[in-house]
Amino acid sequence: MRHGFALVAVVFLIALALALRLPQLGNRPFHGDEAVHAVKFQELWEHGKYAYDPNEFHGPTIYYAALPFVAASGHRLFADMQESDFRTAIAVLGAATVGLLLLLKKPLGLHALLWSGLFLALSPAFVFYSRYFIQEVFLAAFTLGFLGFALRGSAVGAGIFAGLMFATKETASLSLFAAGIAWFFALREGKTLAWRPILLTITIALAVAYLFLSGFFTNPAGPLGYLQTYTPWLRRAGGTDLHKHPWHYYLALLTWHPGTKGMVWSEGLILALGMVGAALKFRTRFGRFLTLYTLLLTGIYAVIPYKTPWCLLNFLLPWTLLAGLGAAGIVDATRSKSLKTLAVLLLLLGAAQLGWQAYKTSFVFQNDTHNPYIYSPTLPDADRFRTQLEALAQGHPDKFKMVIQVVSKDGYYWPLPWYLRRFNVDKIGYYTQVPETLFAPIVLASPEFDETLTPRLKGHVMTGFVGLRSGVMFQTFVEQGLWEAYLKKNGPVKDEREDTWVPSH
Repeated sequence: MRHGFALVAVVFLIALALALRLPQLGNRPFHGDEAVHAVKFQELWEHGKYAYDPNEFHGPTIYYAALPFVAASGHRLFADMQESDFRTAIAVLGAATVGLLLLLKKPLGLHALLWSGLFLALSPAFVFYSRYFIQEVFLAAFTLGFLGFALRGSAVGAGIFAGLMFATKETASLSLFAAGIAWFFALREGKTLAWRPILLTITIALAVAYLFLSGFFTNPAGPLGYLQTYTPWLRRAGGTDLHKHPWHYYLALLTWHPGTKGMVWSEGLILALGMVGAALKFRTRFGRFLTLYTLLLTGIYAVIPYKTPWCLLNFLLPWTLLAGLGAAGIVDATRSKSLKTLAVLLLLLGAAQLGWQAYKTSFVFQNDTHNPYIYSPTLPDADRFRTQLEALAQGHPDKFKMVIQVVSKDGYYWPLPWYLRRFNVDKIGYYTQVPETLFAPIVLASPEFDETLTPRLKGHVMTGFVGLRSGVMFQTFVEQGLWEAYLKKNGPVKDEREDTWVPSH
C-alpha cells in the first residue's frame, strides 16, 4: 500500500515539475553556450557523427537525448529548428530526476523522499536550468542515479550512471571524489574493501563513457582526448576575469538576491532545512554520508575561483535531500496532531513560495539580468537581427548562400552562428582581425574596428548596431544597393529598444 502511494505521489511530483519546465520553452533567446551545443548537435543530426573535443563543449549525452525530441518536432532542417526543440530533452529529464529519488527510498524514508521531491520539483534553480540546453541538469540527474544504485549495492546500475556522468561533463570527477571521501568516512566503518563490485562499477562506467564519447564508435579514438581534457579545464578552474568569483558567490545566489520590482530570490528554505536534516540524521550512517558529501561538494565548488551559476546544481541536489530529511524530521518530532498539521502547512507554504519564485524566474524575469540565474544573456536584439538578415538575403541574388564576414574583437562571437543558421556555413567567415580583403555584401564587426572598416567599406552603409550579449555589440555594414532594396520593400527600420528610427544614411 505504501509502495503504491509512493509511486502515485512521485508521479504527481513529476507532473508538477513538468508543469514548470515544459511550457514556453522558447520564451528566452539561446544563451551563447546553448548556441554552441546546438551547432554541435547539427553535426550529429546531419552526419550521424560526434567528435569529442577535450578543450571545449563537454560530453554528448544532451545531443543524443535531444535527437528524438527534435525528430518529433517535425523540423528536418537545422535552419528550421527552434530553441524549444532542444530544451525539451533537458526539461523532461529535469522532471524525471524526481523519479530517481525512488532509488533512495530506503535510506531517506518515504516522507523525506516526498519532501525532497517537492523541493527538487519547485527549486527555482533546478526549474530554470531545466529549460537550458546545457549539461548541468543531466549531470545532476546522473549523479543522483549513481548515488542511488551505489547505496543499494548495485555495481551495474552505479557503473552505468557513473559512465553517463563522465560522458556528460568533466566535473563529474568532483562529485565522484566527494562521494568517495564521504563513503570512506561514513559508510566503510573499517570493512575490507570489496574490490570485485568496485572493479565491475569502474569497468561498466568506462564502457558507457567510451560508448558516448566515441560517438557510438563513429570516432573510436575520440575518448583518448578525455585524458587530456583536465589540462585546459584545470587552467580555467583558476578563473578568468569573466568567470572569477569569490568563494561565497554561490551561497549569495541561493540565500538572498534582491531583484527588480521588489522581487527577492532565495532558496534559503532548502539550505535551512538541509542543516536541520544534517543535525537530526548525522548519527545515522546515511545521514553522515549525505552530510559529508554535501558539505565537501559545496566546499569544493566554493574554493574553485571559476564559477558559473548553473554549476551550483551539483551541490544543491544533495542539499534538497538533506532538506527532505529536515522537513520529515520536523513533522515527525511534533507530538500533537494540530502541531503536526501546522508544521506540514508551513512547510507546504514555504514550498509554494519556492514554486512562485520558480515561475517568476522562468516566465517573468527569464531574461532579466537581476535574475540570479541569468548569466551573460543573449539580448532580444539577436532574434530581430536574424529576421532582418534573412530579409536582406531575400534581396540578394545568392539568397542564403550570400557571403557574410564577421569581425569580432575576440573569438567568442556566440550565439551569432545560431542566428545565422539559415545561411550557408561555408559562406560565413569569422575573423578576430580585419581581413585584407573585404568582399562580403554584409559585414558584421565589433565597434572597436569602426575606424579601420569605415574608410574601406565605402560602398556599404553602416545600418546600425545590434546588441548580442550584455556589453557585446556588432555594427552592421550592408552594401548600399542591397540596403536600398531592403528599405524599398520593408520600409524604414524602427529601433524597438528606443522607439526611434535607425537612419538609413
